[in-house]
This record gives sequence, C-alpha cells and structure tokens, in this order.
Amino acid sequence: MQRRKTKLFTNYPVYNTTAAIDTSDKATRRVIAPYVKIVRKSEKAHLEKEQEHQKFNFYIQNKPSVLLHDLTSFLSDSVDLVLLLHETAEVMKSTTKATGVTLYMVDSASEEIYQSQRNFTGDRHKVNWKIQKGSIVAAYVAFKREYLMVDDILGDERFPAGVGYHGDMIKSVLCVPVVTPDGDCYAVIELYREVTQPPFNKDDLKISIVVTGWMGAAIHQNHLRLTLQKQQELNDYLLDLTKCYFAETVAIEKMITEIVKFAKSTLGAERGTFFIIDEESDDLVAEVFEEGIGVDDTMHRKNVKVRLSKDRSIAGLVARTGATVNIRDAYNDPRFFTEVDEKTGFITRSILCMPIVSVDNMLGVVQVVNKINGVCFTPSDENLFKTFSVYCALALHYTRLHQKMYKTDKTNVCNLKLLGLQLKPCIHDMEYFIETPEVTEPYNFKEFRWYVTPEEVPQMPQLVLLMVTEVIGASEFDIKSMMQFILTVRKCYRGNPYHNFEHAFNVAHCMFNILRRNMKKFNQIEIKSLLIAALCHDLDHGGFTNNFLQLTDDTLAQLYDESPLENHHYRVAMTILSDCPIYPQISRKVYDQISKEMKEAILATDLAAYFKFRVKLIQLINEKLLDFANNRHRTLVKAIMMTSCDLSGNCKPFLVAKNICDNVYKEFYNQGDLEKKMGLVPLSLMDREKSQMVPEDQVQFLSVIVLPCVELLKNIFPNTGELHTECLLLRDTWKEIIALKGQKSWRQDDSVVDQNECI
Repeated sequence: MQRRKTKLFTNYPVYNTTAAIDTSDKATRRVIAPYVKIVRKSEKAHLEKEQEHQKFNFYIQNKPSVLLHDLTSFLSDSVDLVLLLHETAEVMKSTTKATGVTLYMVDSASEEIYQSQRNFTGDRHKVNWKIQKGSIVAAYVAFKREYLMVDDILGDERFPAGVGYHGDMIKSVLCVPVVTPDGDCYAVIELYREVTQPPFNKDDLKISIVVTGWMGAAIHQNHLRLTLQKQQELNDYLLDLTKCYFAETVAIEKMITEIVKFAKSTLGAERGTFFIIDEESDDLVAEVFEEGIGVDDTMHRKNVKVRLSKDRSIAGLVARTGATVNIRDAYNDPRFFTEVDEKTGFITRSILCMPIVSVDNMLGVVQVVNKINGVCFTPSDENLFKTFSVYCALALHYTRLHQKMYKTDKTNVCNLKLLGLQLKPCIHDMEYFIETPEVTEPYNFKEFRWYVTPEEVPQMPQLVLLMVTEVIGASEFDIKSMMQFILTVRKCYRGNPYHNFEHAFNVAHCMFNILRRNMKKFNQIEIKSLLIAALCHDLDHGGFTNNFLQLTDDTLAQLYDESPLENHHYRVAMTILSDCPIYPQISRKVYDQISKEMKEAILATDLAAYFKFRVKLIQLINEKLLDFANNRHRTLVKAIMMTSCDLSGNCKPFLVAKNICDNVYKEFYNQGDLEKKMGLVPLSLMDREKSQMVPEDQVQFLSVIVLPCVELLKNIFPNTGELHTECLLLRDTWKEIIALKGQKSWRQDDSVVDQNECI
C-alpha cells in the first residue's frame, strides 16, 4: 500500500512546554532515575580498581621487561597509539598521585604541539604551540627532548605562558617527552599538582622516565616492524598454516599436521610431536599426536591420553614448569627418560620442547627431535621456535573456538526446538479459544479510560482478537495462527506484579484506540506492526530495569549496548512470529518491513530513548514542519504513540491507576531490596523505607513524564485528548491526597507494599 503524502497538520499550535527536561530539580531527578543511565559501583568494584592500580605500579617498578613485552605485543597493525598514550598518561597520573595530566602530540611537519583530547578527535578547537623556548612547559620539553621537573611553575620565568591551560591553582609540574631511540619526539606528557600538594620527587620522575622510555622504544620497534613487514615475502609454510587454521572447517589432524610440518621444515628436525592439553581436565591430561609410519606423514591421534602432571617425559616437564627445554645430548641429560627409546627402538639425540600458552592458560606442548643438519638445536632455532609457538597458540585457540562454536550452534538448535515446544500454548486453552473466539464487547471499550476488570481478565485473548480484527481486518491474517500467537504471547509474559500480560493488553488497547481514530493516517504495514508491537513490547520482562541489568552485568546487558530489555522483547516477539505466521500471504519484503516497524516501535518504549526523540518532535511541531510524508517524522510520531500507550496506565481513573502504581512499586522495591543485598544504595524511588513519598513522586512523575508525553500526542492527534484529560484528573487526585495526608481520608499504608508480596 502506498504511503499517503499528506501533512499531519497545517495549523497546529506551538508546543510551549520546554523540550528538554530540567534535571536540576531533585524531585525530577528522583522520578526519572530508574529510566536513565546511572553509573553505580559497589565498594568491591572500588577495591578491585585500587588493586589493579597497585598491580600496575608493581610492574612499573619491578617488571620493566614484562611491560615492554606487553606494549610491543599490543602495538599491532591497527593499534591506536594516541589512545594507548592516553591510557599510559592516566596510569602515570595515578602512580604519581598527580592532580591531573595533559597529553600533547607533536606535529613534526609544522613543528608544533597540540593538546590531545581523549574523547574528541576533531581539529576545530585544536590549540597549537610552536616547539620553542619561552612558551609553555610542554613546548620547551618538546624542543629540548628532555624531562623537566618544576617545583613552582608560578615563579619560573622560563615559562611565561605556564602550562597549556589556565589554572591558578597549579604549582608543581613534571613534564616528560616520549622520545624514540632514533631521537624523534612523538608526544609530551605533562603531570601537575596544585598548591595544596607537595611537589613531585625523584621517585615520581623515575617512574615517568621509565614508562615514557618504554613507550618510545615500543613505538620505534612497531614502526620498524611495519616497515620490514611490507618488504618481507610471506613464507610458504606460514601461508599453508594460516590457510589451515583459518579455514571454515578443518580437521584437528590436518591442523596439527600442518603445524608440525612447518616446525620440522623451519628448524630442520627429524620428528615432531604435538600435545593438546584437555581444557576440561584439572590434571594436565593431554592428547598426543605423532607422525605415522611409512610414507604417510599425517599426524595421528593416540588412543591413550597422557597425564603430563606425572609423566617423566620432557613434554611433561615443560607442561608442568611452563619453561622451554633445549637438550643438546639426550643420553647425557638427567632429564631425559631413556626407557622410551628402549621401547620404540628410536634413538633420540637432541630435543627442543616448548609450551604453547595463551593469555591465561596452557594450550599444549610441541616438541621436535634430532637436528638433521647439526649436532643440536641452536639458540637461533630456539628463538624461531618461540615465534612459531605464537602461531601454534593461534591455531590451537582458533580450532578450539571453532569446535566450541560448532557445539554451541548445535546446542542452540536443540534448545530452540525445546523452546518451541514449551512456547506452544496449552492445548485446552487453544481448543477453548477456537470454540469461543468471540466475546461481547465491554461497555466503553472504545474509550481510553476503560480498563479490564478482574472478571474480564480470562477474556483478554478474545478481546485482543477483537481489536486485531477491527483494526487490521479479518481477511489480513490467519485466524488459527493469530489465536496461537496471542496465547503464546500471554504465556511468554512472566508473573510480575506490573510487567505482565495485563499490562501488555492495556498498552495494546490504548494503541487500538489511537489507530481506530486515525486509520487514514497509517498504511497497512504500520497498522499491522504497531498493534502487534504494543502487545509484545514487554515480552519476557524480568521485572528489573535496564540500569539493574547493566549494574549486575546481566547477559542481556552484555548482548546489547543500548536498551537491552527492549531489544530482548523484540527478539522474543520475532521468535514467536517465526513459529506463528499470522500474516501468511505477505511477501518476504513486506515481512521485513513489518519486522523493522516492530523493532522501532518496541525500542521506542525505552524511556531513555523517549527523552531524546521528544525533543526532536517538539522542535518539528514548533517550527510547523511535521509532515507524514517524511519517513523520519513518521518514525518520531509512532515512537510517541508507543510511549503514550506504555504510560497509559497513568491515564485511568484513580482506583485503577492506584492499583497499577502499587504493582509498579512492588517491582521497584524488589529491585531495591536486591541492590541492598549487593551492598549498594538503591535509587530513592526503589527504597521501600521511603514509601511515604509515593504521592509526591506520582505527582512529579505525571508532571514531568506522562503529561508532556500525552499532551504532545494530543497536539498531533487531537482525538486522543482523553488521555491528557484523565492524566490531569489523576494528578489532581494525588495532589488532594497530599493535602489530606495524615487525616483519616488518607492512610500511608495504602502505598506501602508488604515485603512478602515481592517474594
């Protein structure tokens, strides 16, 4: 169906409400806190951060070679050196207890330095200083390529401009260049302290010089490596190895064969053996791969696993110690177990054995035996073997990862089949629905203020079918699939006090009333999407906020960067739709359009997103630019529709709204109780000990969030004004309750939720 190219309004009123929500008011911050991102860290997290700083400080003072190795490894082809320098500067700030730190990057072409902002990469506001004397401290250090430690920058005449930014409280400055071994100054790190702090000392200077020295060496080494890499031809064996372990599917024997073949050819060894440690074992149990007998050089897996923790072989020694072993003369070395040769008849002369390790554990051991063109394996061979072991680790890690992914994929297929069976509605419910698909339409059902009664709750599936039939049309969907879909959706809502199927039904009812009043404004794809999205918008809701999921590092928070709950609701909805094809006659293209519309609609129910699109919509209205022919405008309008429907429980008569409010607080207090057990201070709105603030909070929530939302909807669709009117009446009722608080007509217990009810 073609989208209608009609403007929504020609003479709409100017929306006078402030677009941006004023968060300077404490009461406003209190009611919006559950719906915006708030970073909260427990005392445990603070201690862990402090321990990380102590650990890094230990490496700075005691392990320069290890740190240099880590930095060199980190500087890969695509490394962001500026980001690395920022992180280094922050570590130096922490270890020297400086008030602040500034990173200056050197532009050798223009012989200037400029401040580098970590979160700002543009050049628009970049301030430059010439590399010379008589300017700021950093420019002087870049010019001299030497460190500088000043106890009192205010009285030092060498630097009339002081530091790079104006700060009257800055006194002590420690400025160190990052210089490569060939003398190029790459950056300058400036640490400073205020007048209330003691000046920097020699220990601070020593740490700064060592760290920047390592950085300069690492940058130089990385540049050399990249230069040499461009000139170097790819080794044939390395190419074969790369093809092997980066193939989509590869047998473990083939991968091991290529690895050992590469090692033998490179080092000139007679034989090779590969041990893969079983990661599920706690006792260094390994599978052994040895070469076949005869012309077949394929590595074969032994039927018996070897326990390297107790094995007397060189491989067992390497696995236990993690150290490389290079034996020049096996029979004169006490570490060699001669009984092995006696059993096999093989004569071992020299051995080079090395562990294959990843970042956090040992993956295996690789061993080559008998140098062909020499007496023993040389230190040069050992260095080559070290480089080779890195590729072994990559190959082994990739193979394990591929095997895990394969098993995970197959497990997911099984789980999805099981889930599909569990999601199917009860056969008796389905039979009853088929036998009684129709229900008498309740009185004032087509008014926004209507709400399902306890007696009508069992009839909610039939009422959903009634709404779908009237708005979408009976000829547009498969009746049996729609029945199954509705019952499955009901089943996928958890038994939460608030985020349950009753709430979803109410949201769908509100959307039904908006759509039936404005059918000509929307095309069939939008109508089919919006009503179903409203019904599915909180599928499988756990009763906790997005903030809580991110705070507890929940799986959903790890899976989605933004709006984890809403993304999950959409994903569950699409899972149900894939099993219940309610629109069987539509093409794949139309199905994809419906999916896109549903995703946008469900994600719009995140109030954190509402605060953003509300501002854009108000601007369009005030400038009289809102036009339904514009896809971006339509998306904003549909988003405000979804939010209004989601908040429509606050546009009901007081007794209904009060019951809904109590259910919301049951979930809030349950989350607050859990946060207290975690050692956190819950948000004020979620603290049951502050339940006496419920009436005030409701007035504020209605004033700051609900009323502006439904008023905006009313400006777009005047025939939805009932929502705004009911919301105003509800707010007035709460205000009356506040005025009567303490009198007989108001009992504080009305808003206090029993803790046992949240269990």
